[in-house]
Amino acid sequence: MKYQFEQCLKRGKIVRIPVDQALVAKEVREAGEDLTAAEHSLAEGNMKWAIIQGYYAQFHALRALVFAGGYREKSHTCLRHAVEALYIDENILPSSVLEDFTFAMRTREGADYGCVYSEKDAHDVVTSAGAVLDLVRAMLE
Repeated sequence: MKYQFEQCLKRGKIVRIPVDQALVAKEVREAGEDLTAAEHSLAEGNMKWAIIQGYYAQFHALRALVFAGGYREKSHTCLRHAVEALYIDENILPSSVLEDFTFAMRTREGADYGCVYSEKDAHDVVTSAGAVLDLVRAMLE
């Protein structure tokens, strides 16, 4: 929603930046490394870390898109609002990307702060992280 994005801009939680392709590429690389780590954690039965790493794979992939759009976020929530305003509302990305990211964000918070997690949630977060990263890579090619 544009209103939330504008509020993040107003509060300085999202700022305009020049597009820097090296920075975009760095975020995509980081997303790929986090996804690989998440897949390994999942295979080893470490569901909590798979969730956390899967979330960060999505975070860095989406952050790459926001950087490519000429913005930098300064909060996880404002990253969500930037993706929504710049890519979902403009019909560039499907709304499922935002739904997956929101689910991963909440699941990561539960795993990280509440020690609440499940194998199903870990699989869902890691699977959606792969899908989000694939979409982002395709968009940035």
